[in-house]
Amino acid sequence: MHSRPLRLAIPLVLALTCALGCQSTTTPAPLRDQVFVQRGETELLADVHQPSPRGTAPAVIIVHGGSWARGTRGRMERVALAVAERGYVAVNIEYRLAPEHPYPAPLEDVLAAVCWVRRNAARLRVDPRRIALWGYSAGAHLSALAGSRPEALNPLDLHAGDDPSVQACVLGSAPTDLRRFGDIRPLRRFLGGTPTEHPRLVESASPIFAVHPGSPPTFLYHGRDDWVVDPAHSHALRDALAAEQVPVQLVETARGHLTQLICPENVLTQAIAFLDRWLAVPAGQRRSLGSR
Repeated sequence: MHSRPLRLAIPLVLALTCALGCQSTTTPAPLRDQVFVQRGETELLADVHQPSPRGTAPAVIIVHGGSWARGTRGRMERVALAVAERGYVAVNIEYRLAPEHPYPAPLEDVLAAVCWVRRNAARLRVDPRRIALWGYSAGAHLSALAGSRPEALNPLDLHAGDDPSVQACVLGSAPTDLRRFGDIRPLRRFLGGTPTEHPRLVESASPIFAVHPGSPPTFLYHGRDDWVVDPAHSHALRDALAAEQVPVQLVETARGHLTQLICPENVLTQAIAFLDRWLAVPAGQRRSLGSR
């Protein structure tokens, strides 16, 4: 979002890659590279992490960040493992990226993933009545929009007859009001033009304007030292949700945007406790994060 040079961040990114990719787990081997929607010649894929106990469980669809133009689902592997170890089916997805696929294409992909999980609930051992979204950065932006605007599902999608609604959202460092960024390159790529050329599109693509009384309960986390996405974005969404009497919780940490990507253990614990509350995971299915 901001264009500050990232030379000093390279060692941190390498450390993040190791932290995200070298996790141990006691959950079963994931179902890798599951096709959840076909876009022309392109298959969009998901990795499905299932908890150890048999039977159905709520699902958490996980959406990576990357300024809408880069990133892979591997960035969110640690979150997916933690979610699965606490009794949820974690579905870690990819989506089409800008500038080749500007808004609303990525949003349509997230909604298609919700429909795919619900349609395949029996095979994935998911309770279709209990599905949440968990996104970080650009992924949190898309998750917030999908949560409040399920009607944005592409009517031509294979899953268009399915229910794209979710019952909760977890949003990390979410851009919620795209007007705050001004005319920056990532936003131009995402919108397919400059913000001044598409002011109504900027508002349509801003979660802050999508909030309504039926928006799902939302857990927000944001680093106070985030210079990429100002914490004011999460404050504004919290206030908008509270004004509509939507259950919301905001946790701030002393972190920046890249370090927050790791998702500190205390944030994981609080976010999953929020999901436990709103998706009602039976106590017998929960596992402590400390058991990893």
